[in-house]
Amino acid sequence: MNDQFFKFKFSNFLTGKISDICGVIIFPMLLAYIFPKLKEYSIVLSSLVFIFWKSEYSQGLIEFYNSISPIETSRVIDYTDLLALLFIPIPYYLIKNPKILSSFSFKKLNEKIILIPVFLILISESPPTSYYYTYSDGNLICNKCTTTVNYSTNDLIVKLKDNGIIFDSIKPIYVRGVVDSTSYLCLKKELIIDKDTLRDIYITLRSSNENKTIIYFNGMNVPKDLTNKKLKRKLRKYYSKLIATELKKRL
Repeated sequence: MNDQFFKFKFSNFLTGKISDICGVIIFPMLLAYIFPKLKEYSIVLSSLVFIFWKSEYSQGLIEFYNSISPIETSRVIDYTDLLALLFIPIPYYLIKNPKILSSFSFKKLNEKIILIPVFLILISESPPTSYYYTYSDGNLICNKCTTTVNYSTNDLIVKLKDNGIIFDSIKPIYVRGVVDSTSYLCLKKELIIDKDTLRDIYITLRSSNENKTIIYFNGMNVPKDLTNKKLKRKLRKYYSKLIATELKKRL
């Protein structure tokens, strides 16, 4: 729940570190179970793996993995994540005193079955990067509706404001607990284009370089029944083009 929901909905230092703390506790215990001879050495090994993963030296390995795997992974280099190692005495103590966990064991459940959710939890540390830039509460969602303009994000916001488009809220975007200072999630509660009134429009402005911004049309609320998939596709295409055209017109 934290990695897939709370990190985005309540982005802060705490939600950014909870998954690291859980990983520091669970991973050495998992190693000790799979490789019983490791025992307390699993603490040292898992700590070294954690430090390597959080450093820039793991980038090559991540890129190689993503090139061969259908499920990509990533991480943000933030050395404050190493504070999670302060919790490493917890798995060390539990590994040295396994009787403590006996009261939590599932007597009628094959222990190997537990490996499946544990593995899934460890690899699902966070959603794909695109998730953070395509958030919307609307009933019409558009995940790949983008256009690019030749303005920086800040200049773009000022330019739109000068030409009549003032966003009701502009929030920084946190990617895995770390703020992306070049991107903003914007909400426009109402926008009239010709005679069409659009409501609850979510847009992300993401800088691609100093003079270019990618505009993501994330979604909106439409007063239509969207159970028809064909209609939904048409509406998605129509409104994404309509909004992109209108924003460019105001620049």
